[in-house]
Amino acid sequence: MVKLLRIDDRLIHGQVAVYWVKAVEADTIVVADDKHAGSAMLKMTLSVGKPSGVKMEVLRIEDAIAYINKPSNSKNKMLVVTGSCRDALKIAEGCEGIKDVNLGGIRHAEGRVSVARQIFVAKEDIEALGQIEVMGKNVFLQEIPSKDKISFSEVKQTYEKNK
Repeated sequence: MVKLLRIDDRLIHGQVAVYWVKAVEADTIVVADDKHAGSAMLKMTLSVGKPSGVKMEVLRIEDAIAYINKPSNSKNKMLVVTGSCRDALKIAEGCEGIKDVNLGGIRHAEGRVSVARQIFVAKEDIEALGQIEVMGKNVFLQEIPSKDKISFSEVKQTYEKNK
């Protein structure tokens, strides 16, 4: 059972390890990222931030979709983390059970616009998030669980205003 799909280009870090795992009561973190899944060294760096007592899988996007959908994993309480809105769209398309999609952290880069503290999106990100929302998923921005949720429509308005 996927408790939350979080988009955060930092993947595993303090906010995920300390706040989100506890907030969604996850017993498994699935890092869905082709680059990290293909590198033993990058996998090792992620394992340093993993909370004790929580299982972690670092998988390519397609393998993550298969893992999430595997019947024997249905009892796991999964927090799925991916680094981009494009990858989140692929995961949402492949996993019916995902209900909540949290935009949590995308760093500044050329062509990106600030929509919140530490969250910068491009047109392609807004389009991908819009497609996820059309699927009936709850798309929102929330840095940590104790902060207010910002709806996708508000994120889109902020993007339009700041671009």
